[in-house]
Amino acid sequence: MLKAYSETKEISTLLNLSRKEIEEQKKKKYYCPLCNQLVRIKNGQVKIPHFAHYNKSNCRIDSENETAEHLTLKSIFAMWCEKEKIEYELEKYLPELNQRPDLLIGNIALEIQCSTLSTKRLVERTENYRKHGYLPIWVCGKKLFSNDKNLSELTKNLCYYSTKLGFYLWTADWEKGEVCLCFNIEETWKKEVHVSRKAWSFYSHSLLKIFDYPNKSKLYCQRKYRVDELIQGYYAELNRKLYKRDEKIRLLQGILYNNGFHLLELPNWFYYPGLHIFCCRGSDLFLRMQIWKWVQFFDQNVFENLEVIHVLKTELEKSSDLFYELPNVPIDSLREECLNQIVTYLIECNHLVRVTNGWKVELGIAEHRMMDVRRWLKRIENKYLITATPHKNVIR
Repeated sequence: MLKAYSETKEISTLLNLSRKEIEEQKKKKYYCPLCNQLVRIKNGQVKIPHFAHYNKSNCRIDSENETAEHLTLKSIFAMWCEKEKIEYELEKYLPELNQRPDLLIGNIALEIQCSTLSTKRLVERTENYRKHGYLPIWVCGKKLFSNDKNLSELTKNLCYYSTKLGFYLWTADWEKGEVCLCFNIEETWKKEVHVSRKAWSFYSHSLLKIFDYPNKSKLYCQRKYRVDELIQGYYAELNRKLYKRDEKIRLLQGILYNNGFHLLELPNWFYYPGLHIFCCRGSDLFLRMQIWKWVQFFDQNVFENLEVIHVLKTELEKSSDLFYELPNVPIDSLREECLNQIVTYLIECNHLVRVTNGWKVELGIAEHRMMDVRRWLKRIENKYLITATPHKNVIR
C-alpha cells in the first residue's frame, strides 16, 4: 500500500519522496489505515517504496500481494492527479462497500488489475460500486492483456461497450509509459482477438478527459476480413476437433444432435461470418440454434419492423444463460448489440428478406450435407466482410 497513518493519525504517503528521505521516515512508526496494525516501510530496488504489514498480519490490505507493476501504476495515476491538481484519495477504504479502490477520483473508483481475480468477485465488486453511486473504471496491466492473442474470461468481463466504439477495454503499460484504449474488439472462430488502439503517454493529457473519451469519441474505424478464409478455418477446426474427439466439441455435438442437427452439416448461417458473437459464453452455436428454431417455425411469415425485433428480443431473453456477465455493460445494451449482429447475419444469409410491409422469414434449404457447405464456401471465395465503429444499426 502507498499510504499509512502516523502516530499522530496523519495520513502519510511515500510519493514524491527521495530514497534518502524515505530512509529517514523509517525511524517513525506507521499504522495500517484499515486494521491499525503496525506496518513498516519497504524501500527496496524491485518495487517502488511502499508500506507493508509484518509477516503474520491477517489484514485484508496486504501490500505483499501487490506486484511491482501494480504499485508503480497506482503511484503513476496518483501523481497524474497531483500534476493536474485533481482531487483524489489514494487507497480510500469505503466501509459501506467494504471495498478499497486504488484511487477514488470524485465518484470514479479506479481499479488497476494486474493479477487474476475470480469472475464472481469482479462482478460483486463492480455491482457494489454502481449500487452506491460510484463509476468503476478497471484498467488492465500487461499480464491480463498485452499481446492481442486472446481474452481470458476475466479480461473479457472487464470490457465496456459503447455504440461509438463497440466493446472496449482500458489497459496501462508501465514499461511503455502509456494508457491505452483498446476498442472495436472482435474475436475470430479460434478466439484470436482483433483490436484498434488509441494510446496516451503518461501525464500528456487530461486524465479525466481520457477516461471520458468513449463518450465523446468521433473515431471511425474499419476492419476488413475475407469471409471465406474465416469460415473455412472455422469449419476445418470443427471437423478436426470432432475427429480428434475433443471433449468440448463432443458435448456441443451431443446437444446439437439432440436438437436434430449435425455439427458439420449445419445451415450456412451457423458458420457465417466466422466471427464469434462477442458476448456469448463458449460457442455461439447454442444461441444460433435457438434463433434457427425461430426461423424454422416462422418460415414464410411476414413481420412488421418492430414486431420482428420484439420476437427476436424475446428469444435472446430466453437464452440469457448463454451470455457472459460483463458487469460493466448494461444488460439492455448487451442484448441490443447481440440482436443487431443476429439480424445483420440473418439478412446477409437471406433468412430475413425485406418486403413491402416489413420482413419475410425465409428458411431456404432445410437439409444440408457436408458437400453443400463446401459448395457454399466455394461460392463465397474472395467475399469480404467490413466491420466498423460506430456500428451500423439495422434494428431500428
